Amino acid sequence: MTLTLILIAIGALLFLVIIYNMMQQYWNKQEAEKRTLLLKHKNIINETDELLLNASQLPFSKALVLTLYQRIQYSLQTMQQQDPTNLQVKTRRANIDQQISQVKEHYQMEHTALKAPDSDQQAIQILQIVKRLRTVLRLEHNKGKVGNQIFVVEDRRLELIRLKVNLINLAKRAGAALVNRDNNTAQQMLKKGLMVLDQIADKDEQLKSIEASMQQRLSEITSSQQQVEQEQKIREEESEKSELDQLFEPKKKW
Repeated sequence: MTLTLILIAIGALLFLVIIYNMMQQYWNKQEAEKRTLLLKHKNIINETDELLLNASQLPFSKALVLTLYQRIQYSLQTMQQQDPTNLQVKTRRANIDQQISQVKEHYQMEHTALKAPDSDQQAIQILQIVKRLRTVLRLEHNKGKVGNQIFVVEDRRLELIRLKVNLINLAKRAGAALVNRDNNTAQQMLKKGLMVLDQIADKDEQLKSIEASMQQRLSEITSSQQQVEQEQKIREEESEKSELDQLFEPKKKW
């Protein structure tokens, strides 16, 4: 009888140990998933904050700024649900809620035109930012947080910014080729840029200005080439005439 009770007690103890280990594994898994989720949303917030810092460099529309702030807001809400006692998250969420209200009521773009990049490195940086913004916009649209109309308008506006950067850089390289007296290369670059511009139906004032500048430069190059060709033709004709005059001039009698 005593042996039976001992065996039962040992069995019960082993059962409790197994249950405890299973619960511990479950808690550990839950904690790991919580940490992973918190880290994911912390990275989303950091990435979005970094994109918002470029609002002074690129023309950010009100809809785009709201999309970015609301992305941070959603991540903070998720983090607060996972960790309600975190005062830092609570404070940041309150600040973001206030910033969203201010954007809705007062935000206006400081400038609608793209500032021309100062260097190739800055141009590359802008193109990378635009690519990241379009990715974020697409993700938020896929989640249903950005409406179809806003997505189409904002994505197209970012695409036009990308085109502007490339066209401004192309115009700069064409100008450098002209300085180096490489008119053929400059002409090819300008024609390439104008072909791209010709396919854009919704050109804004800045793109129209870029197009007009390229057309003027191309016209100047073409005019210069025609003038050079005309002068060369005149010289060749004068040279041929001189040779004919020498051939048919009366021979001198000695």
